[in-house]
Amino acid sequence: MQAENARVRDGSIKSDHPGFTGTGFVDYNNSAGSAVEWLVTPRVATNTNVVVRFANGSSASRPMLVAVNGSVVTSVVFPVTNGWSDWRTLAVAVRLPAGNNTITLVASTQDGGPNVDRITLDTFPT
Repeated sequence: MQAENARVRDGSIKSDHPGFTGTGFVDYNNSAGSAVEWLVTPRVATNTNVVVRFANGSSASRPMLVAVNGSVVTSVVFPVTNGWSDWRTLAVAVRLPAGNNTITLVASTQDGGPNVDRITLDTFPT
């Protein structure tokens, strides 16, 4: 699920760092609370890994909150990569009820989040 097709709050769609998939990626603004939200609809309740494809060419890691249906379920830290064109993945375990769900990645510091290309879920087709 491409980030550029998700709901973006306090960020922008960019395409200036090569190697992304789709038509672009989300560049979080440097502010706490900036976020990207995807809608996912599993047929049955499931435990899954949300696999985030990201790049972090800054000099510091980027901590983020992960929310499902508006409730924070965990926090993760996106490490520094070798530049903004060095795309990596990070898996986050979550529980999703059956039916419509939102998965939101929220920046928890004023530095914002990493650049996010897409998410995939490892238990049902996306």
